[in-house]
Amino acid sequence: MELHNRKPTELLPYEKLAVLGIDREKADNLPLEVKEKLVSGEVTPIVQVSISARNGNLISLPLKLQMTAAPNGEPALIAYPVRAALERERNPILRLTEQEADRLVKGEVLQKSVEVNGEKTRQYLQLDPETQSVIHRRVTDLKLEQQLREMEKVNDIELGTQQKQQVREGKPVELNVGGEKVSVGIDLKEPQGFKVIKGDMKEWEHQQKLRYDEQHPEYLGYVMTDKNRWEHQQVIDKQSRERALSLHPSNKESRNTGLKL
Repeated sequence: MELHNRKPTELLPYEKLAVLGIDREKADNLPLEVKEKLVSGEVTPIVQVSISARNGNLISLPLKLQMTAAPNGEPALIAYPVRAALERERNPILRLTEQEADRLVKGEVLQKSVEVNGEKTRQYLQLDPETQSVIHRRVTDLKLEQQLREMEKVNDIELGTQQKQQVREGKPVELNVGGEKVSVGIDLKEPQGFKVIKGDMKEWEHQQKLRYDEQHPEYLGYVMTDKNRWEHQQVIDKQSRERALSLHPSNKESRNTGLKL
């Protein structure tokens, strides 16, 4: 999904956002940064939303959003709620083993066969350090071979067979380009699911584990204010975060894979 010359608001999934309490007016007033990331398929910054629980209560919680394509080509919206830590014991879809959970916590990207909506596909899994939710995308969606070719062309380099295989498996690779260290690999937080950074493997690992709010202490997310507009807020309603983290295990909104709308 690309913006091209169309306005971000023309591509927003209004019906699906409405489930999260974001009506058309609120969606149109979302900060440009959020709208652009959403329609490009990238994971958005944290946004505080309101969801109606089964008992009729309104639950306010912070989460990140990502728009993907369903198997039938229709847009699908995934919500990644903020958690205190990766909830290993509750992953009915991903079915993470203890070893897989440990690797995700360490910042690794995994490849695993996952059944979603009755369809079993090979997916990449990555833990988002801000929300502690697992981001997952179909392997075929990344068009990795094409991205590797484009990266080689732009940087005038050629990856070896073993290096390409490492990237396919989700392992980053360190290269020497013009006397400078460059690291490349899969990063599901990026729109294309792929990232190139200046620096060695230590720098790659450092950036993968960084939380956005640690880099920007003045920022944590966007909230809808009484003035009916989205604004930065240093601390997103502590009570809403506590409620989000204490949702009942049987509540669908609290699954590790995120809520698919």
